[in-house]
Amino acid sequence: MEEKQRLERANRDKACEQLSTEGRKHFELIEFDANEKLVTEIRKDPVGLFFIILTGAFIAGVLLLATVAISSADLNSLFSTSGADSYKGILVLVMFMLMLLTGVGTFIGAFLYKSNVIYVTSEKIAQVVYTSLFRRKISQLSIGDVQDVTVSQNGVLAHLFKYGTLVVETSGEQQNYNFSYVPEPYFISKAIVGAHEENLKLYGN
Repeated sequence: MEEKQRLERANRDKACEQLSTEGRKHFELIEFDANEKLVTEIRKDPVGLFFIILTGAFIAGVLLLATVAISSADLNSLFSTSGADSYKGILVLVMFMLMLLTGVGTFIGAFLYKSNVIYVTSEKIAQVVYTSLFRRKISQLSIGDVQDVTVSQNGVLAHLFKYGTLVVETSGEQQNYNFSYVPEPYFISKAIVGAHEENLKLYGN
């Protein structure tokens, strides 16, 4: 038993050398046998992270402009009433709080986006997905259960930055695997199909 664990640890450590820093963090969460081989690691394309940051920056910019407009506006004349300016400080404070929440939300969104990782091995496809800071889902699919792999690239940006959506169709009643913002999706799909075919040669249908 100890010898088996030693071999599995040695094989896992060897596979870790091929992984990114983020990939190593979650590799301990999946099963990895002594004879198993790592085929590839799938991380979401950085362009998706750029969109998250850009959206957060846009919202924060709009709130900042609104804050400047409120602080410099004459609210009494704007609303044709007296005493409206007394609420100016409260409105500015609310805007700053919204900007702070936008910054925190953007940070969390970026963290969750970067934390998602998929491992393709000679035995399985394993997915580690964070749906929130305190909710993590780990799915493992036998590579032999893969029925089909479909790649779709929609839009100019997907073709320009070479990312797409990868759908792994499974046998039986198992849920299909959908991976968005996959870099070089055609290369990844070929790697999955190749691992599936090698598994069939060893174990059959």
